[in-house]
Amino acid sequence: LPPPPERREAAAADAEAPPDSDERPVVEGSLRAPWKWDRLLVEAAVIGGLGRWRRRLEGLARELDLRHEEHARAEPESPRLGAIDRDRRNLRHLTRFALPVIEQLAALPEQAPWGVWLAALEALAPRVLAHPEGVLAVLGELRPMAQVGPVALDEVRKVLSERLTELQDAPPARRYGRVFVGRPEQARGRLFDVVFVPGLAERIFPHKQRQDPLLLDDVRRTLNAGAPPDALGLRTQDDRAGGERLLLRIAVGAARERLHLSYPRLHASESRPRVPSFYALDLERAREGRMPDFRALEQEASARAGARLAWPAPVDAAQAIDDTEHDLAVLGPLLRSGAGDVTGRARYLLQLDENLRRSLRTRWARWKRAWSHYDGLYGLAPESAAALAEYRPARTPYSVSALQRFAVCPYQFLLAAVHRLAPRDDSRPLERMDPLTRGRMFHEAQAGLVRALAAREALPVVAARLPEAEAALDAALDGIAARYREALAPAIDRVWNDEVESLRADLKGWLQHVAGEDGAWTPIGAEFGFGLPVDAGRDPQSAPEPVRLDGKWLLRGVVDLIEAEAGPDPGAPGARLRVTDHKTGKNRHREELVVGRGEVLQPVLYGLAVEQALQRPVAGSRLFFCTAAGMFTTRSVALGERERRSGLEVLEVIDRAFETGRLPPAPREGACRWCDFRPVCGPWEETRVKRKDPAQLADLEALRRLV
Repeated sequence: LPPPPERREAAAADAEAPPDSDERPVVEGSLRAPWKWDRLLVEAAVIGGLGRWRRRLEGLARELDLRHEEHARAEPESPRLGAIDRDRRNLRHLTRFALPVIEQLAALPEQAPWGVWLAALEALAPRVLAHPEGVLAVLGELRPMAQVGPVALDEVRKVLSERLTELQDAPPARRYGRVFVGRPEQARGRLFDVVFVPGLAERIFPHKQRQDPLLLDDVRRTLNAGAPPDALGLRTQDDRAGGERLLLRIAVGAARERLHLSYPRLHASESRPRVPSFYALDLERAREGRMPDFRALEQEASARAGARLAWPAPVDAAQAIDDTEHDLAVLGPLLRSGAGDVTGRARYLLQLDENLRRSLRTRWARWKRAWSHYDGLYGLAPESAAALAEYRPARTPYSVSALQRFAVCPYQFLLAAVHRLAPRDDSRPLERMDPLTRGRMFHEAQAGLVRALAAREALPVVAARLPEAEAALDAALDGIAARYREALAPAIDRVWNDEVESLRADLKGWLQHVAGEDGAWTPIGAEFGFGLPVDAGRDPQSAPEPVRLDGKWLLRGVVDLIEAEAGPDPGAPGARLRVTDHKTGKNRHREELVVGRGEVLQPVLYGLAVEQALQRPVAGSRLFFCTAAGMFTTRSVALGERERRSGLEVLEVIDRAFETGRLPPAPREGACRWCDFRPVCGPWEETRVKRKDPAQLADLEALRRLV
């Protein structure tokens, strides 16, 4: 079947259109559609005047700078750096556009004659509307009221709200050959060759009638009975129903040759069929001279449409109302055909658009049993393999959080750690502090407390020193909170204060659990970095060069806390160390943990990295879930020979995947549900990979069996 002519024209127009780019905030002298400004407005929203708006926008800019700095500190090649750069650029566009508008709004008078209001609004409309002609026309109609007033803003809004809610375009002088779209009452006194009346379904037309709860119909009838004969009277249910019937008569009477009546058979959001309006029965009775059976009418409409919820398309492709229905109507019979040759029957889909053709062929190839280059990264050419070799762990340092993605899904690891892609941020209400800001403040408070207590020689923290430690913690957190508050200008003070107090409660809970160890371990380093640029907030012992494990694998990262075993001299080279990674979320890890099936690598790899960087033995490593959400639990790993071998085995598996050029989308069970890159792969990767040859995933499956 050939594609419809309008489909070919639309495809050609799309091919000639210039690519959209956020680098062009102004196009042909007009402000372009504000891409992603909705999220920035949500984050910048405040209650206050111009000064508050300016301060909040400046605070949001500083918050984005801090996010950029945090990602650059922890992972200089993080894919989120590009997304934050785009947000900063968009915020600059928003600030240049929004602040002058807010200044103009702030300059509006409290009360003024209508002429002053109209002049101010006429100056504002072209600034904020892409097509202000309709609004300017409405304001021009009110020009005779220029001397009326003074009036307040509320009165101006009441007068304009109804007129500006729906702007009607007057029909052109020559109306023939055009289509008129409007409400039934707008067809009064007009005739058309063909009239379409959609939406004849219950709860659409007619609407469900309800009495006014403040003035019921019985009271209205009583008041109407006592009113003067020439009074209009209060509307009741009968009047409303009569008004709806009149609207239907006007719409039907406007048709001169043909009348098309329709109703939606499916309620997609509720997954149930719709019921035709009882007005449809009245129309059938007028057409046939008898009252039709309601079920027969519904069955006839169903048979004629042929659409169902699982396949929303008509039987005849010529009756489709859009491109999707047309394509489904063509494909449906072909897929259900049990016999006959259907090869080439939908070939027009491959001729519509180059991107569609590539997508369909790729989808077909990916569902085949054999692995191929359509399955993510697989079967590379020699040139591509040479380029990929530069990203092997022996040549490029990776963070532990990036390496953990491999066991979840190799393709997710490729997109995030190699291609540096990041998911799009969605707008969210200002009900909580930004998680990145909260985590950074939490870790800064912990590191600041350790350094302050070390300067006072008050380490380790034991029960007797707990009051002193809590006082030092309060001072450290108050200073950090004040600094961040001044820099970020939070939108809602109550939200900020509540989050700071929640931080304080979690930090004090962590401190009490540390004191419960009775001084068995003494902190000797906090925020110890390796393979990252020098930063004032890190431990002085931090190493700017990456750590090379087992003489092969490069690693970089930041260790939250390093402690030495209690003894006369914790700083002695022979004193054993313990590495701690603080977590602020829930504890979802099993008790017996080493590498967590390749998904929990901090305990082992951080322990090996610290041992290599400081040239001191590390006895163990742990994850400390140090908040109320994590119930202050720990998951510890003793660094024995088996644990060390398991950590290095994970790195070997990842390196072999680079060497063989095999990083396909092979998610573990349930991984796609929470994956940031699901829009890239689609929702069927777990099902699709089960059809593939399992021998090609032997390394990955062995990794996922590790404890």
